[in-house]
Amino acid sequence: MEEKKIGLKSDVLGLLGAATLGVVFLSPAMTLYGLFGPTFLSSGSAAPLAFVFALIATLPTASSYALLSRDYPSSGSAADWATRAIGDKVGIWTGWVVFLYYFTNFIIQPVALGLFFGDLLSALEMTSNMAHVFGFFLGVVVCLAWPAWLVYRGISVSTKSALAFLLFETIIVLALCGTILVLAPHRGTPLNLTGFSFKGSVGGVPGLFSAMIFAMLGFCGFDVVSTVAEETKMAKKLIPQATILCLVVFASFIIVGVWALTFGGNASHLREVAESGRMPITDIAASFWGRGSVLVTLTGISATFGLAIVTAVGASRILFSMGRNGHTSKVFSELHPTYRVPWKSLHVIFAGGLIGSLIAYFSMGAYNSYVWWATTSTFFAMVTYLFVNFAVLVLFRKKIFQSFGGFFLYGAIPVFGIVADIYLVIESFFIELWNGNWATGKSIVIFDTVCAITALVLTFRVKKSVPLVSQELYVPMDKIQT
Repeated sequence: MEEKKIGLKSDVLGLLGAATLGVVFLSPAMTLYGLFGPTFLSSGSAAPLAFVFALIATLPTASSYALLSRDYPSSGSAADWATRAIGDKVGIWTGWVVFLYYFTNFIIQPVALGLFFGDLLSALEMTSNMAHVFGFFLGVVVCLAWPAWLVYRGISVSTKSALAFLLFETIIVLALCGTILVLAPHRGTPLNLTGFSFKGSVGGVPGLFSAMIFAMLGFCGFDVVSTVAEETKMAKKLIPQATILCLVVFASFIIVGVWALTFGGNASHLREVAESGRMPITDIAASFWGRGSVLVTLTGISATFGLAIVTAVGASRILFSMGRNGHTSKVFSELHPTYRVPWKSLHVIFAGGLIGSLIAYFSMGAYNSYVWWATTSTFFAMVTYLFVNFAVLVLFRKKIFQSFGGFFLYGAIPVFGIVADIYLVIESFFIELWNGNWATGKSIVIFDTVCAITALVLTFRVKKSVPLVSQELYVPMDKIQT
């Protein structure tokens, strides 16, 4: 009798649940709170334009994810698609790149919560250096402990918790942006559309490209939807819909939000705030809400919890898939007997989050740690997107010349995505960052390159892979007859 394989819990998520994970990963609050500062400092009032360009560069890749999820749903996402399109070695290397993308994004979260805890202590008038160090360390521990308690209990608990955090942060973000748009003209800052033109960039075109690094990070995350394909109802239909839905909803929200925030402060003052180790957004909120600005800190904390949940889910599913396919240790494919989550993969992720956040903090301080990990994650995201777009060209090559629609959908769009990804990696990373300072420039380029080479070495150490596993091969626990 053929042995039935036990896999991730299937038929758990619907369209709302899958899209929720995508929007939470994109995170309206953390994009505004965490990324507004770096983009505004680089490009001034043209920060909204940087996000518009980032969206244009992201849409082709979102289309590629939707197409591949429709025909090849798998928790391995980009890694499995690269394997199908090109071969085992490229698929394995892509798998490591995707893992690094989600894992480095996960490390951002305890760093961010440490920052917000420090701001919270400042709001309570605890301003000593020791208080900030204690606040950062406490933030890191709490950010790892509570999401771990939720994520280890299964995908359903993870999704519902993430949705609750998302709703709370969205309400506060809307209120803050609305307040700025109403009060800014009365404070001598009239509303205008300069933010959507090149002349609004204080650093010119180079400044706009520097801002795009962070704006691209803002749009990185919709792809996490693809990693829960094996846990979603009617995955071939709902995963593509959820991918596009979460990106469109988020983009509409974030571009207007960034535009509103540009009227909340001036670049020179916000630079001083950032260099002091605080989030610029908290200073803006304080100038408009006074003591009520503590709500921004609380929603930042809420958003960070949500992000920690979904990035842990994404990273663990990728590592699970790699272990299942023989691309790394089989230990990572082991599931918890009760909750059926890849718990040993989660062990690695949460331990790495603790180590990575603390090393960065003691090396360069709180705010620079956030910028460092955010920029690093964006690099691996761009490389991941490059392989996804290429996989569409290969796997759907027969459809490209069948019709004009096929040429546009399966040919022109992924080619545009490839060109955009390559251009951004070269221009924003290997040129702009390399010409920057050591702490938040050259060191990132070196670290990313070393990680990519290490992943390549690990790839060629794999001697044999098992065939790719489709979601239909996994039998839900409750359908197995004993």
